[in-house]
Amino acid sequence: MDVQTSLSRIRTQLGGMERMVRLLRAEIEGHIAEVDPAGLDSWTEIPTGLGQLFEAAVPLPAVAVEPYKHFAKDVWVGLDAEMGDTGATVSLKALHRAGAQTGRGVARLSLNPVFPMAAKPRWVTLETAVSVEALKRAKGLRIDTISFFDIAAGNSAQIPRSVTLNLRLHRRDGRATDHLNYRIPVSTMPFEHSARIAPAAMDDLALDDVSEALMILELPLAGTYALKLDHFAVLALDEG
Repeated sequence: MDVQTSLSRIRTQLGGMERMVRLLRAEIEGHIAEVDPAGLDSWTEIPTGLGQLFEAAVPLPAVAVEPYKHFAKDVWVGLDAEMGDTGATVSLKALHRAGAQTGRGVARLSLNPVFPMAAKPRWVTLETAVSVEALKRAKGLRIDTISFFDIAAGNSAQIPRSVTLNLRLHRRDGRATDHLNYRIPVSTMPFEHSARIAPAAMDDLALDDVSEALMILELPLAGTYALKLDHFAVLALDEG
């Protein structure tokens, strides 16, 4: 058995283990709900562009994106247009469409930045709008992602060990504040991550004067790689 076949088999096995863990968690939560309903948090998904993209799971052929131009409703790529002449290609492959009962498809979003010049851009981001109204009703927040990086075999650039996921809040007076600062490891294997803002920290967001909310994933600024995103959801902790 060659190395590539062996590694592919391990990746498949790890994917199965991740699915089993999620199923086990759902089963345990079901038992908790039966024995102690008050002990189980209730989460509701907040509308976001990325969440709607994964829910619909409609294939998107590879397309070269323009900086801050929506390639899907409420989803875009942020590129530094002044330095580095960076471009990016995005695509979405739907593995299959879920049945009507689940209402959610299965898909993989690929984002491939291209760095043609020696000068590094100051930022490369994947961004999505978040419903401000739903955000203001949340008692707490949880942001779930499943992602990995496909790094080319010939890549010679230094790629950081992690990237940052932030919640950016634009306010009526023109200010913008960043929150969360969750670090996602740059892994070549799919992993599930869950960033949280606890109920005690919600007041620090000062949501009353927020006019726009964005989730922003900051990507490496050099290298030959593609971000693979398999899941994205912003969840609100409901009032108990």
